[in-house]
Amino acid sequence: MAKNLTSEPSLGLHERALLAGLDLLDARQAQVPALVEVATELNIPICDLGRLFPNEEALYCAAAENALLHLMDICTRSVVQVDPQDPFAQFHSLGEAYLKWAHEHPRQFRLLSERRVIDILTQPQLRRYVDALHELMTRMLMRARDDGQLHPREDIQALAITARSFAFGLARLIVDRRMEEWYPGADPLEAARHALSDFIRRMARSTTPPS
Repeated sequence: MAKNLTSEPSLGLHERALLAGLDLLDARQAQVPALVEVATELNIPICDLGRLFPNEEALYCAAAENALLHLMDICTRSVVQVDPQDPFAQFHSLGEAYLKWAHEHPRQFRLLSERRVIDILTQPQLRRYVDALHELMTRMLMRARDDGQLHPREDIQALAITARSFAFGLARLIVDRRMEEWYPGADPLEAARHALSDFIRRMARSTTPPS
C-alpha cells in the first residue's frame, strides 16, 4: 500500500512517510521498522527522509500526534451535535465517536495502544491530548452528577477510568476482529455500540439515587 502512495500527488512526503511507517509497522507487528526501511518503501534516499525525521521515534511520534489530532477532531465534532444540556448524552456520543475512530483507523489505534512502538504517556506533546480527552470525560460526568443524573457522592474519577477502560476494551475487540466471539453474526461496530449503550444505561441506573 505504501508504495502506491509515492505517486499520489495530493500527499506530501511528510504524510506519505507517516502512512508508509504505519503500513510497515502493521505488516511487521513484532518489530519496529527502521527509518531506512521506510525510505526504501517510499523509494526515496534516506537523507531525504532524515531531513524530516531524525530517527524512528520522531517518525512514530509524528504519526501518533496525527492520529490523536484526528481522534480529537472526530470526538469534538460528535459531541457538539448533542444537546449541551444533556451531559450523559454527550458522554455517550464521545464513546461512540471513539469506537468509530478505532473501527476506521485500526493501525492508528494499535500505534497509540502498543507501548513497544512509543509510550504516548511519556511524551509531553502526546500526553496532552490524552489528558484533554480524559478531562473532557470527567467534566461531562461532573455535570451529569450536578444535574442529578448520577449519585451526588459518585466518585467521578473512578467512574471515568471504568468507562474509559470499557471503551478501550470494545475498541480492542473491534481492531483485533474478535467481536464475533461475543456477538456472532453482528456487525462489529454496531455490536460495540450496543454494548456501550448498555454499559452507559447500567452505569446511570446503578449510580442514580432512588427517588
